Amino acid sequence: MGYYINQTSDGRELAPSGKARALLMDGAEVVDAKFQPNLICVVDNGFFDAAAYCYSQDEFEAFNDPSDRRPKVWLVHPKAKELSR
Repeated sequence: MGYYINQTSDGRELAPSGKARALLMDGAEVVDAKFQPNLICVVDNGFFDAAAYCYSQDEFEAFNDPSDRRPKVWLVHPKAKELSR
């Protein structure tokens, strides 16, 4: 695991919380939890959100681990790869 999104497509920094909402306002769409191109998993870690770019099937499976009970929102953003670091 290693590519995270911390900014919008116009370069604005994402706040520690509310990343799913901000990415939706930036052109993302909510999708079902299945691997597909431009997939992002936003994980609620309590004090902050992590927006992870799921660039491969293995990366998707790591974030979709059934033993991980943290709330997640699955998104597709047309610029997910470009936004990730």
